[in-house]
Amino acid sequence: MNAVILLGPPGAGKGTVAEVLVGQGYKHISTGQLLREQIARRTVLGIQAEKLMEQGRFVPDDVVVGMIRNLLEKADGTQKFLFDGFPRTLPQAKSLDKLLSELEGTLESVVLLDCPDDVIIKRLSGRRTCDKCGAVYHIAFNPPSHGDRCDVEGCKLVQRADDREETVRNRLKVYEQQTAPLISYYEAKSLVEHIDANQSIEAVRNDVNERLVGVAT
Repeated sequence: MNAVILLGPPGAGKGTVAEVLVGQGYKHISTGQLLREQIARRTVLGIQAEKLMEQGRFVPDDVVVGMIRNLLEKADGTQKFLFDGFPRTLPQAKSLDKLLSELEGTLESVVLLDCPDDVIIKRLSGRRTCDKCGAVYHIAFNPPSHGDRCDVEGCKLVQRADDREETVRNRLKVYEQQTAPLISYYEAKSLVEHIDANQSIEAVRNDVNERLVGVAT
């Protein structure tokens, strides 16, 4: 069992990196998506998580680690995982080390996406989402064809609570306080690969291919 971690501030473009590595056989595990599924199902965990996420805060470590433990224990020993949004804190990172050791797995590398805060704020606060089909638009970079209406469903687009500027700023502050220390933790293990996320999607994809997959594009 092998794993790669995607690390970086919210909105840095982890989905682009995930797309490349999924193509190489990695199973993409987004803790954010797992939590949103719980919210949609209105489970006890989902209701608790929704309140925290709307405030730009993280859910408790023990809850997230428990989700990951269940996932890994059920997995085939040859599976390759790509963690997106986990670990977020040093306790989570140490828990992952312990889990991988118990299951005879290996952490291959940590992909760190570097991107300035002002770019992140512009990217996230401009996002608009269709509640019906889940399509995501951006008022500057990928606007809908018909004003504030979804091109697919025709319904009015909304700004998710965690995409509001004040929430984004708080998310960045929380990231700096809780997640940024992971950089030093993994650099001490010589696992960090820095990727410049303040460039085009195609350029990021090329960097990942050349530096992680070993394929020049």
